[in-house]
Amino acid sequence: MNTNVEVLKRFVSFFAIPVFSVLFLGLGVCTVIAMAGGFLYTLGTGIRMELWPNYSIPQYLGLPAGLVFGILLLTGAIFCFRLVKYFVASWYR
Repeated sequence: MNTNVEVLKRFVSFFAIPVFSVLFLGLGVCTVIAMAGGFLYTLGTGIRMELWPNYSIPQYLGLPAGLVFGILLLTGAIFCFRLVKYFVASWYR
């Protein structure tokens, strides 16, 4: 028998699953882009990496900066994936 809490959980998960799924996919794509951008910036292509408008990252730090940003984005993507798994599992309890 469904209680009010279970109905509320399903209602929230009905909207949370698509939101966190799209966020997970977007963060995953941005992870790859950040790492590839750091690599290409280190090689000296026409990509610019700036933290602020007047502060550019030195070219030799392009790859480490890309990896740091990529790891931060990947951490967010993993967190969103775990939330999606939790919300999907709440439908089958």
